[in-house]
Amino acid sequence: MTHTNTPAPYRIPPSPRRRSASVRRFRRTIGIAFARGAAHATGTGLIGLLFWWITHR
Repeated sequence: MTHTNTPAPYRIPPSPRRRSASVRRFRRTIGIAFARGAAHATGTGLIGLLFWWITHR
């Protein structure tokens, strides 16, 4: 068999796998819960600081 200088056949890159809807919904739920927890902690901290400032003047 002789060696020929033919280019390699063009290969289509594999498309990234699409996440299923349930995985997307699960991750969004976790993100929303995390954001709500952070907001709640921030609000509680600010109210606590305000209460401490009022009672220690």
